[in-house]
Amino acid sequence: MDTQGIALAPGNHAFIAIKRTLYENHVPPWGVCQDLQLEYYDTYTLPACYLECRANHIAANCSCRPYFLPGTAPLCDPTNISTCVRTVVGKVISGELKCDCPVPCSMTKYSTSVSYGGWPNKNTRDYIVSTYGKTRDYMKENGVVFSVFYEQLSYQKVRELKAMDTGQLASNIGGMMGLFIGASVLSILEVWEYLWQRLKGFLGKHRRPKIVQVQAVPDEKNGGIYNAAFHK
Repeated sequence: MDTQGIALAPGNHAFIAIKRTLYENHVPPWGVCQDLQLEYYDTYTLPACYLECRANHIAANCSCRPYFLPGTAPLCDPTNISTCVRTVVGKVISGELKCDCPVPCSMTKYSTSVSYGGWPNKNTRDYIVSTYGKTRDYMKENGVVFSVFYEQLSYQKVRELKAMDTGQLASNIGGMMGLFIGASVLSILEVWEYLWQRLKGFLGKHRRPKIVQVQAVPDEKNGGIYNAAFHK
């Protein structure tokens, strides 16, 4: 239903359980919520905004308004409702006529669940007949009883939070700076060790070896060559 109402059939006792949910959204730049000032409603809600938008489109195109929509335009007669009003409502539903209704920054939603019981029962029927002079068949076709209660005594609250607040941002920046500084010190030490090892290898490769001159003389006693370097 347009106003989020509940249709109850006559001849029943309806038990309506209500559950309350609160929504809190962030304003720009963290969110996209916005609370507009409505013309015919004190509190901004999405259903109220859509109803007012629909009423404005109908008043602008049909010069009247249905009895179930807000506004100051004169009421539409049945002929206008079945022709012009129906056409305009179809265009609004299809999106041809736009409604600027952003998400509210705070919203309360009531979800319902309905169960039914037989009515009237024997005792109720006798009381109605004796008090109001109505028959059971009349009350079954024209009367309805409903009881409204909270499904739970608590309610649910849904909040839209920032992905990162100021404290978390400062903590992350400090952690990343500590990580990068530590990595830079280790890298400098590793580069210094690598250069030192290369320098040591370069100096060792170009060091001149010690040359020992050995002169062989004939060995007349043994009939060979006497090498003084091997006979010390």
